[in-house]
Amino acid sequence: MGTTDTSRYPHDELVGLVQMLVAEGQRIAHVFAQRHGIHGTDVEALVRILVADQRGAPLTAGRLATELGLTTGSVTTLLDRLERAGHVRRERDATDRRRVNLRYGEPGRELAASFFTPLGAHHRSATESFTPAELDVVQRYLTATIDAFRAYRTELSDQPIE
Repeated sequence: MGTTDTSRYPHDELVGLVQMLVAEGQRIAHVFAQRHGIHGTDVEALVRILVADQRGAPLTAGRLATELGLTTGSVTTLLDRLERAGHVRRERDATDRRRVNLRYGEPGRELAASFFTPLGAHHRSATESFTPAELDVVQRYLTATIDAFRAYRTELSDQPIE
């Protein structure tokens, strides 16, 4: 009976691919930040604000601070900077006037669209041969991967710094 090479499993290959996806995304975000004179953390904040808004669950400054691992004071400074540039706006919640939701500003949305629309076209072209069932599996995989990354990030933030 022959031996089976167990040094590389499909999970290991997937982890490597996810690491490359993250690295490529970070590089694109870095280029965007450089071209538009903003900080890398600002780009991460903009992505989180946009995605939350698209999902119908807009972020608050406090939630953004938690997601970015920053203090509320640092996030206030970040949001002030993004608001002055027209990238975001603060909007009172219609049902709870004490809550302030973060929304993409129209100038920021136009800027992001001009930069990231070509990426969307590349992505659609790369995935157009996938069936809806295959895309469902990819979506499940990516959701599980994001959940795993968040869990690990939480573990790291709970550990003392050495």
